[in-house]
Amino acid sequence: MTPENQIQTALNAAQKPFIQELNGAVIAFTPEREGGWKMQELPALRTQPARKKGTHQLTEISSFLAFVGKHTESGSQIIVDADFGKNKVKFTAILNGHTGEQAGFADFLAQYEPAKTVDWANWLDGNSSKMGQEQFAHFLENNIANIADLNPNEPNKKYPSAADLLEFCTNLESTSTVRFRSSTKVQNGQVQFEYIEEGDSATKGKLALFETFGIGVQPFIGSGPAFFIEAKLRFRINRESGSLSLWFELQRPDKALEIATQQMIDLVKDLSKVPVYFGIA
Repeated sequence: MTPENQIQTALNAAQKPFIQELNGAVIAFTPEREGGWKMQELPALRTQPARKKGTHQLTEISSFLAFVGKHTESGSQIIVDADFGKNKVKFTAILNGHTGEQAGFADFLAQYEPAKTVDWANWLDGNSSKMGQEQFAHFLENNIANIADLNPNEPNKKYPSAADLLEFCTNLESTSTVRFRSSTKVQNGQVQFEYIEEGDSATKGKLALFETFGIGVQPFIGSGPAFFIEAKLRFRINRESGSLSLWFELQRPDKALEIATQQMIDLVKDLSKVPVYFGIA
């Protein structure tokens, strides 16, 4: 071995492994032959994450806005995934997204899915569901607080009041054992049903039914006003049993959800100052 090699060997032998922290990463340096060094990161010893990432679920609009405000960067953007016909709205903030000039990792997200009110869920769940007389009466009684007799967009059009519908429910329950025979439309916007008492074809009566009524409901918890939605009352008489089936059909509840969502988007734009787009994140 030449003197030079002996010196290098001695120097290499004198070098010892050591650990160094670089920008939060812990690196192990191990000497190799001919003065070289092997570097190996030790993730378990890292003192801080390399960068922000992960998906965070927020349950209130105020918390969503506060979180976005705290972590906004130049590439931050918010995507609104909305399908109003399916009663679906979700906000996704991509906090480390792309800019016009530079790519971002786009893996640090905050999501917020506005919670629907109990009233909204009740009416959407009951929409177009056929019910018997007593079941339908109970549904209206349980949700009578939402009955609205005035449409702000058509103030001259009259709808039955909560008291009117409570009286209608009482009549429905009291005629649950009769046999219905026919229905006739009358001029005051009602439908009259003719029935006979069970076991006594000589005893007849009539039941008045509203063709339309209105409800006022707020789609999202803690956000925005209640919206007026018209409901069409539907019915069917079973010709064999004489029983009466009833249901209601809400007229374009998706429009109320769309308006409520747009109001929330305007709030998010105003308070977060982050670009908002419609799409799927």
